[in-house]
Amino acid sequence: MKILRIVYDWPEPWQGLAPHPYEITVAQVKLGHQIDILCGYWPKAGRIVRPKGVNVIPIIREPLPNTIFFTSSVLLFFKYLWWRKRNTCDVIHSHGHFGIWIYTYRAFLKKFMPWSDELKTPLVVHFHNTAMGRWAAFIEKNKTIKEGSKKVGWPMAVFSDKKAVEAAAACIFVSDSNRQEAIKYYGANPSRCFLVETGVNTEIFHPVTIEERSKSRHDLDLDEYDKIILNHGVLNERKNINLLIDAAALFPPHYKLLLSGSGDDSYMEKLNEQIKEKGLESRVMRTGYTPYPQVPITYQISDVFVLPSAWEGLPKAVMQGLACGIPCLVSGFKLSEEVEGLSYLDKDNLDPVEIAKRIIDMVEHPRKVDVNKIVSLYAWERRAQEIDQIYVFAKKNYI
Repeated sequence: MKILRIVYDWPEPWQGLAPHPYEITVAQVKLGHQIDILCGYWPKAGRIVRPKGVNVIPIIREPLPNTIFFTSSVLLFFKYLWWRKRNTCDVIHSHGHFGIWIYTYRAFLKKFMPWSDELKTPLVVHFHNTAMGRWAAFIEKNKTIKEGSKKVGWPMAVFSDKKAVEAAAACIFVSDSNRQEAIKYYGANPSRCFLVETGVNTEIFHPVTIEERSKSRHDLDLDEYDKIILNHGVLNERKNINLLIDAAALFPPHYKLLLSGSGDDSYMEKLNEQIKEKGLESRVMRTGYTPYPQVPITYQISDVFVLPSAWEGLPKAVMQGLACGIPCLVSGFKLSEEVEGLSYLDKDNLDPVEIAKRIIDMVEHPRKVDVNKIVSLYAWERRAQEIDQIYVFAKKNYI
């Protein structure tokens, strides 16, 4: 099968969504599929990762935040039309809002020209979140929304979601809560909505021996008695990193908080000020951006992964922690399956004292993680097989 994948985030860098579509692509190639990718790219961001059997076609990324809808997505639309005139494919698989004008174009054809040849190639849209669900959660939690996002970014993202639901033969959601949001806010047809939870590369994310763990800790100048509390991913308001820092002030002296990831400059400045005010400079470690292939080390040296988020789709960081055998304390989402080693915070009552109490309890009374269940249910190869079945549905129900 030939697949055209449309996704904004593609490595390098390994930021944001990038590892998810990359891993799906690699798993699909192993199943024998041929894949072309239209993706966003900054010329100075590093080399474009080109897996064997994959043709990557880069498009210049947005020059300023919230301008993707009027800049790179417009370029994508014309590049897409150019590609379609010269190529054929069996299915178009698009992730997120990069394809906004393709969704709009196909929604128009679906309504007014359903006989169009364009529509005979089914469109599958992958939702890693819903803009309306995120917006509602931010308002409910009284989170700060930047003016650019409030007036431009999010309204356009909502428009994109609605057009995607109209145009798609099938919609894939990473969590059931996202699926329910699309049905509630966008009127999505439940029969065209499918749940495919985030996967994990179990070949690179896996438990390590005590010797390997000790060596990695030694290389990072960590004491063998240090207890490492990890948060990995983009650092932003939604993930309540400030609450983790407040909780860190309540930890015993040998506990350290490891923040692995980068964030918006203004938010990082706020976090830095908070760390100084709490006198935690020696107990809060920050690694900044870490390339995806090196990410497993941060899990393998840690004791607990914590994500006190107000709202999530299904974060890959949690699946990576579980695959490494690290207990996870999280909020803002729920897996469809119960997994031993995964504990939830009450997202409606996130409190630093309670977070600290739960973390200390998990460290002092280590939880076993059911790594075998993660390997059997969440490996990317299984996810690719599930997506294949959705493609079959989409080809039969493209209108």
